[in-house]
Amino acid sequence: MITKVYNKSEINEVSEQLKKGELVAIMTDTVYGLAASTHDEALYQKLIDVKHRPDTKPFPLMVASYEQIEAVAELEDWQRHLMHTFMPGAVTFIFKRKQGVFDFLGNQDTLGIRMADDVWVQELIDKLGHPLWLPSANISGMPTATSSAMVLEQLDGKIAGVIEGDIQGKISSSVFDLTGSQVVCLREGIVPLKAILEEVK
Repeated sequence: MITKVYNKSEINEVSEQLKKGELVAIMTDTVYGLAASTHDEALYQKLIDVKHRPDTKPFPLMVASYEQIEAVAELEDWQRHLMHTFMPGAVTFIFKRKQGVFDFLGNQDTLGIRMADDVWVQELIDKLGHPLWLPSANISGMPTATSSAMVLEQLDGKIAGVIEGDIQGKISSSVFDLTGSQVVCLREGIVPLKAILEEVK
């Protein structure tokens, strides 16, 4: 497979590749993510194979609207408040997965969900008409990619395309588990735990 380098103006071509079931590395408001359509559960396994990632670690979902979150996650009012306060932004919230949604995940009854503060990413999802699986664009255990060159070092020939660019200095999103009675910080990035806790007092 030849990995094609796209620029952002080729969003229609990128969308078509994703619709065909291909994987494309894209820039976000944090680091590069490896995008796969959620329309076919086989693509989830394709991500696992390409990233060499244990299937016990679920992939995050990238959405473009609050409605897309409500469609897949069980939300309480306090969780909904955090969603509206911090999304879109550099934060991943883990919610309970709704029954009947992504049942192939089996016993993994939670979903990590992101809404990027990035118009291009939101437009891409709108063109697809559904969310994306979007883990970081790297081999599991290898450095997180912040440029198309870094993506190609690890994934050239293994994915259909990558958006050309360089987002050096960016860091991964903060990750907060909201499935219990208290917020649990799994990874602190741009959004600090303190800011979250101030909203749930």
